[in-house]
Amino acid sequence: MKAKKVENGYFLRIDKGEEIVSTITDFITRENIQSGAVTGIGALTEVELGYFDRNGKEYLKKTFNNLYELLSLTGNIAYIDNKPILHAHCTLGDADYNVMGGHLFKGTVAVTGELFILTFTERFDRRLNDEFNLNLLSF
Repeated sequence: MKAKKVENGYFLRIDKGEEIVSTITDFITRENIQSGAVTGIGALTEVELGYFDRNGKEYLKKTFNNLYELLSLTGNIAYIDNKPILHAHCTLGDADYNVMGGHLFKGTVAVTGELFILTFTERFDRRLNDEFNLNLLSF
């Protein structure tokens, strides 16, 4: 991974073979980013997506093992128990121009990942919401 500091945050290039979520989370820790917004594009394989089942109060996960265009990644950075959390969703496209998406749990960069992190000076935390059994942003 390579990173370049810019006026409002960072541009990142995540390289082939790197796991995208952990690479971003490690970067957030290393740079002591308090909170922010993340956007990106690229190509992924071995992608684990989730769909939140509100009735069951859990994510239903599915792994996609082909090569996919990362059409869009969007998310935010907050903290749970003093650890940074990347909450990201993504949209993927396959070779037949089918599109799928969901909550991004993990994915291996297949060619490149190009991301922008917009950083905020204020830190945001997530706290457990009992109704959904999810850690929601706390203001």
